[in-house]
Amino acid sequence: MKDHQAHERLIAGVAFDIPGMGYKNLKTHKIEGFEPGVARAIADILLGADGTLDFTQVTNEERIPAVLLGRADMVLSQLTITPDRLEQVDFSVPYYVTREGILVRKDSPIRSLDDLRGKRIAVTESSISIRRMREAFPGAPLAVTKLNAGTLNAVEEGNADAASNDLVNLKLMRKHAAHPDQLEVIDIGGHFPDKLYGVAVKKGRPDFLAALNAAIERLKSDGEIDRLLRTNIG
Repeated sequence: MKDHQAHERLIAGVAFDIPGMGYKNLKTHKIEGFEPGVARAIADILLGADGTLDFTQVTNEERIPAVLLGRADMVLSQLTITPDRLEQVDFSVPYYVTREGILVRKDSPIRSLDDLRGKRIAVTESSISIRRMREAFPGAPLAVTKLNAGTLNAVEEGNADAASNDLVNLKLMRKHAAHPDQLEVIDIGGHFPDKLYGVAVKKGRPDFLAALNAAIERLKSDGEIDRLLRTNIG
């Protein structure tokens, strides 16, 4: 941590497109949501009141490269901890756990994972969901989007029959959709392992990782993580 204490600055990579989770408010230009809130709380502990936290937008595809290339000191962007990702970056202890879900129109006959067979599925590039859908339905027609919000748009515009994404993301996107009453989110997490979100950092920085883990454990024990969840997600 000495390098960051000296500069009193951290850069966090977060999503800008999911209200409640990670979002850039176009009216205020502020970065809002649960994960930016966690990043701010971490920075307060690691840097103190005089420290500076900056945000940079990362798409799913950009999350790990942002760490590897030094664009961000840490990335909090619905990044599930997986063995292959652990070969590229280090992860903090988990700060949130969610499941796999699908989003469909309410008048859709799709009600389960099996009902997706032969359907057009919207997924975000470089996501765990795209891996899972390819494995479950080899050769299925996938509508691949750059941003998570694109999966919602694909269903709303009729370009996909369902969107596969993290359950919490789908619930938040539905909540803030133009016509949420026309959409439904279905939990299919029983078919897959849970998704554990961790903070990604560059390898070879054990002091930073240890301080990051201590900060997250403190935020959990103090109830700050739960407060941020209630405030931003409900």
